[in-house]
Amino acid sequence: MPPLVSVILPTYNRAKTLERAIESVLNQTYSDFELIIVDDRSTDETALVLAKYFGLDNVRVISQLRHGCSVARNIGIDVSRGLYIAFQDSDDEWLCDKLEKAVSSLKSTGPETGVFYSDMIRVLGDGKCTKFESPDVERGVLIDERTLDYQVYCIGIQSAVIKRECFERAGHFDETLQRFIDLELFIRMSDHFRFIHCKEALVKYYAGEGISTNRLALVKARQHLLRKYRHRLKEKKHYLAMQRLHLALALRESGNRYRSLFFSLKAFLTSPRHARISEKVCEILKAEMERERSIVW
Repeated sequence: MPPLVSVILPTYNRAKTLERAIESVLNQTYSDFELIIVDDRSTDETALVLAKYFGLDNVRVISQLRHGCSVARNIGIDVSRGLYIAFQDSDDEWLCDKLEKAVSSLKSTGPETGVFYSDMIRVLGDGKCTKFESPDVERGVLIDERTLDYQVYCIGIQSAVIKRECFERAGHFDETLQRFIDLELFIRMSDHFRFIHCKEALVKYYAGEGISTNRLALVKARQHLLRKYRHRLKEKKHYLAMQRLHLALALRESGNRYRSLFFSLKAFLTSPRHARISEKVCEILKAEMERERSIVW
């Protein structure tokens, strides 16, 4: 009989943190799950870590050519058997009752509900912890009016447990993306399903270097989302303007100052009367003028 939950854990060169991530899954108070580990052909000591789990009935290890996290997750989805699918990152840690609370919440819902997710604990490099609060999600909404960013921004995939039919209807992870992979998937799912937000922190998210700090990947992701959802962003000019501004800020962080200025001005011209957008554009222009002045002098 297949397990109720399939847990998918992609990994690449995370030997130092991988055991912690795996053990936090295996030590769950809810036990009806399979763990699918997809190794992206790691070159460190990952194989030695994984060898400890060979022979366990509920653990399966798959090795794939180095195609990245989204491909690894999609492979995991395709071979999984559970009615619910959860994701763990190879450097993070679940609290022991994460699956129990997720399954309990989802079991009591109808077909209109598809995703459970929780808040997280963010663990900094020095060991300090802060509460990482996820946003609430309203079905069919693209942009949060308060933040003027995508409403699903800052939902951690490692906190989510998702009904299988969500993938059948909304599709898998977009394999063209390196960043915002989770965000783009959640956008599609939120168009079709209701989300359950557990405001208890059920995951420890360890901050560190990785694709989430890759600035060029951030630029490409912002560009991709702007193109893909432009027709919906255009419904309100300030939505489109703010996404152009987010792209401008990403370009500035990546060192592409001239394209950053171009998209800043484009954002302003899209919605010139919106106070928050005008204020942020002025901040960018002021910072650029001060930079030029310091170079001249």
